Amino acid sequence: MKNRFGKGEIVFLLVVLLLGMGVYAIFYGLPWKSASYKKEFETYLEDKYRIDFQMQKMSFDVMHLRYSSHAYPTEDPTLVFYVGQDMQTKEFEDLYDYVLEKRRSGRK
Repeated sequence: MKNRFGKGEIVFLLVVLLLGMGVYAIFYGLPWKSASYKKEFETYLEDKYRIDFQMQKMSFDVMHLRYSSHAYPTEDPTLVFYVGQDMQTKEFEDLYDYVLEKRRSGRK
């Protein structure tokens, strides 16, 4: 049985594949790290506020190398707020209190 691809073609395909994976990681972060941060963000919110939250799609900030997302309380899906990492310290931060207070005061 004859091999359909030569060694040069296989090496070329591997290089293209690795470059593609590298470009993806630069712009979108590592997929396993994104999944890990999503769980950590949810745990952070639930421990801090003692209610259940749902996380939305994760984002990766290429410029500052940090992850972020939007979340909402399970009982109120209309109360969407930011949760992510601080740019300098990389500690978790959220805007739940701000968005909640904004809603209570009637501001848009």
